[in-house]
Amino acid sequence: MLSQIFHKSIASIAAGLAAAVMLSTLMPVSVRASYVDTNLNTFIHDAEDLQVGYVGQDMQLHVRIGYNGVNGLYNPATDEINNVRVRLSNDQNYLTITDSSPNASPKNNPYKEDSEDDSEAAAHDAYNEGWKNGIQRAYNASIGLTYPVDGGKYPFEVNNSIFTQEQNLGTLKKGQYTEAVFNVTVRSDALQDAGSSGSYFGIPFTIWYDVPANSTGASGHLLKTEFVNVYIAAAGDVTVPSATVKDKTFAIGENQSTPKGSPASVMEFGVNLRNQKSQPLYDVNVHLNTVLAKDLDVQKTANSKSSATTDFPFNINEANYDRHFDVIQPDETFAPPYSMSVKKTAAAGYYPLSYTVTYKQTPTATVSISEDYTFYVNITNPAMTETETETYREFNENDRTKARIVVDSYHTEPEKVYAGQPFTLVLNMKNASSSISASNLLFTMESEKVSDSAVFAMQGGTSSIAVDSLAAGASTELKIGMQAASGVDPRSYSLKIHEKYDSPEFKNAAEDVEVDINVLQNARLSVSNFDVMPASIEVGNEADVMFGINNTGKVTLYNVEASFAADSIKSASTYVGNIKPGETGNVDVMLEGIAPTTDDGTIAVTITYEDVDGNPSSQAESVNLMVTEAMDNFQNEAMEMPEEKPSFIIKKYKVPLLIGVCGLIAAGFGMHHFRKKKKNEAEDETI
Repeated sequence: MLSQIFHKSIASIAAGLAAAVMLSTLMPVSVRASYVDTNLNTFIHDAEDLQVGYVGQDMQLHVRIGYNGVNGLYNPATDEINNVRVRLSNDQNYLTITDSSPNASPKNNPYKEDSEDDSEAAAHDAYNEGWKNGIQRAYNASIGLTYPVDGGKYPFEVNNSIFTQEQNLGTLKKGQYTEAVFNVTVRSDALQDAGSSGSYFGIPFTIWYDVPANSTGASGHLLKTEFVNVYIAAAGDVTVPSATVKDKTFAIGENQSTPKGSPASVMEFGVNLRNQKSQPLYDVNVHLNTVLAKDLDVQKTANSKSSATTDFPFNINEANYDRHFDVIQPDETFAPPYSMSVKKTAAAGYYPLSYTVTYKQTPTATVSISEDYTFYVNITNPAMTETETETYREFNENDRTKARIVVDSYHTEPEKVYAGQPFTLVLNMKNASSSISASNLLFTMESEKVSDSAVFAMQGGTSSIAVDSLAAGASTELKIGMQAASGVDPRSYSLKIHEKYDSPEFKNAAEDVEVDINVLQNARLSVSNFDVMPASIEVGNEADVMFGINNTGKVTLYNVEASFAADSIKSASTYVGNIKPGETGNVDVMLEGIAPTTDDGTIAVTITYEDVDGNPSSQAESVNLMVTEAMDNFQNEAMEMPEEKPSFIIKKYKVPLLIGVCGLIAAGFGMHHFRKKKKNEAEDETI
């Protein structure tokens, strides 16, 4: 028995591998999306927000790792798993990178061969490991445990580092979830055959783990390949690097004034950084760069001498200016300390210091995430001013200058916003000042209210977006997910944007700007009180059809018209006019029978209407009307029948027989109409 099972399993694996090889070599797969049902996953899960990558650009791929012992295909029978590590899967059964051109052939992994180079050797090992995963994939296919992947092309560049990034998570307990981050580059041709500006792709990940010995399930060294979903969008107007604004991990400079210093003394200062994430951060390093922030210049506060310098204002006395922190808890504020001597030649002004902060999302992660921040310090130096009597002074409310942040343009995605449906507001915020920069910007959205309820609800629960800095004349793009309330009237509603930011001479500047968003309502209608009199007519006769069209929505229905069509009647239509919300338009039309009914008597009714812009819409309904052959036709046919010499019985009973035949015909038609009427009444009661 065991031998049979073993040979059957080997045969299944071989069949699965053969099928995979045939598919990969004989059937090139065209570029198309593959959205995977991640409910089948046990360990690897989509990030909380949909991940979007742009063609030809780098992106950070976030995945959540964990299990609850209930959902997914492969739940371990223990409360914890050990030696957990996660990588982007190199299973060749998933990574189809074949193009769709004629005579195309599969592209081999460029790191198929071994190499003495360390990085290429690691990629080679990952490649082989991927083929081993393929054996398990083939076996799973043979027993029905496969994921519904449609063979979409792999959207990321395959290089010598993509499959060697590894997250070591150690022990993972049931119900415990952590986030891992991987760095990838979206292929420049990821969407070339997709036929759209964007598509979904299922990305395979492999998790290796050890299950402790137990009596109820599998144990030992195990691995599984599971998927997350990403959306790849066309580059469009997005520049390289992407100008899309994302919330930074740390809030910088909260609850502190601008540090001040001069060459007369050593400057002791720190910078407040607060962890805005909902999870701890590990191995945090804050590096003070010895060059000023990119694209930002010193904002002078005095007329400098020609010999004054405007570069990094401090003397470099340390090998590096790194500050290390083992772990930073959620919402924890920490301040890397610095003790710096100011250059004697430094011009008086505000200097944009550049910080690079790196951190890991798990204690044993091998990949660090890097972010750049800007923080200003104020240097005073009378020795470098043009006149010795002119020194830096504090400005009052009326003579300080500040940046001017305006809405340069905005639009919604999709273009038309409907009540009750989600949309994305895209704001292009510009620093309209020609010479004054802004930093530590915070934009907070406040919706107009109707009956004390906000018209626009912010998706994700946050209504604020932070931007580190905005140089004079520069712009930045903000994207806010929103949803309009379902019950509001169709009109424009305002969204107020509260701005709070710093300028070199003006801290905590506050301004408000507004945009208007037009909210539309979908038209809705229903029909009622169908009345067809009579329910059956002869060819050439007419029936009166009446019913009401109820406007159940919040927008007026314009130019409402009802048309009727069937093989048994003469096509007809009637104009109803405009129907306001909550009102009813009445239809009353005469339908003429032109041919006997050959079906169940259904007459197609099409109700057409227009919106305020003249865009047409329609709704299909139906009524029932039977059309029968006219009695005169029966009599004419009887008269046209060839005359035969009647028998003695027919002669004797000719009149009674004729009366009986006519009675049977009349009774038959009467019974048919009666049954049809009862059927229609039953259908109306059901509706």
